[in-house]
Amino acid sequence: MTEAQSARTGDALRAKVADANERSRRGRGHPGAAVPPLPRCQTCWDIKRRRYRALDAGDRQEAARMAEVMGLHQREAHSE
Repeated sequence: MTEAQSARTGDALRAKVADANERSRRGRGHPGAAVPPLPRCQTCWDIKRRRYRALDAGDRQEAARMAEVMGLHQREAHSE
């Protein structure tokens, strides 16, 4: 990959991240928000707590497993 290609790829990724951040801010009640904030998903918070506990305990395997579980849960429960 040339430097120019790498720069274009980086620019495209930054644009995607900026777009995702803007959508997230709009959904969380920030000024100019188009939609009201959503209630917290209890399952998401349970998975996060389990992952944080695993990280605190140094259990990288469990933390990675919880990251995978979160991804599956988000696709299953929160995809549009």
